[in-house]
Amino acid sequence: METPQTKTYKKLQVDTASPISLVVMLYDRAIVLLNKANKEISEKQYEAKGNTLDKASEIIFELLTTLDRNKGGEIASSLVNLYNFILREITDANSTLNTKALDNSIKILSELRESWNIIKDNEEIDAKNRDHVISSLDISG
Repeated sequence: METPQTKTYKKLQVDTASPISLVVMLYDRAIVLLNKANKEISEKQYEAKGNTLDKASEIIFELLTTLDRNKGGEIASSLVNLYNFILREITDANSTLNTKALDNSIKILSELRESWNIIKDNEEIDAKNRDHVISSLDISG
């Protein structure tokens, strides 16, 4: 059960996160939900599975609709195809109880998450290096 303090902390994390960090958070949550749905299928908790997969679909749809296709070029086009594939896999799993479809989606999302996390880490390193270079300049005249 979530306490008011936990909700406040999570909201603060989201409100202060960089755009790339938000993408990583969305991947994390989608992966958790797909693993949960896999478990619910195996435990024959079909109503819960449906609710869980609806939430996972909402996250993937959010990732899909917030892509900047103009700036993203070929990468954005590839992500559109992957997100659409994942949405089809989730739909398949929801209607046919196909856990392999969820496993495929989890694998793809995990690999995407890792890639975005590397980008996020590199941006943080670049920002620290820029700060370091700027702070070492003497501009007093």
